[in-house]
Amino acid sequence: MKNLIARTLTLLMLAVLGLTMASAQTTSVIKVNVPFEFSFADRTFPAGEYSLIQPMQHLLVLRDARGYSIAQSFTGGIESLSAADATKLKFVNQDGQYVLKEVWESLDSSGQRLYPSKNNAKLVRRSIEARAAAEGSQP
Repeated sequence: MKNLIARTLTLLMLAVLGLTMASAQTTSVIKVNVPFEFSFADRTFPAGEYSLIQPMQHLLVLRDARGYSIAQSFTGGIESLSAADATKLKFVNQDGQYVLKEVWESLDSSGQRLYPSKNNAKLVRRSIEARAAAEGSQP
């Protein structure tokens, strides 16, 4: 009986230890010097040194040069057929403003795509509604 209790307690301790180690995985920090003004999570930031961290799945946090969190955005996973040869941030030019769209870490075939900002989502929804209204008004 004592042997059964000892095995059960040992198994329970190993399970708790395993769960603790799994939740304490390290968070990678991407440090970058952005040479232009850019947009991230509905806000515009000046050129400068920043860092990106992913504290949990599907969340990306932007930090300033002092390490303070200044913005965050939800993300979705994306895949590539080959691993990135270097850490890369992909910006797109929307109406003259650079917007951060994707983050890829070196030697990883998966990356993060930032969800559209609320303003862009509203514009897309309005254009769809306008098109539906226009299409609906045709005889």
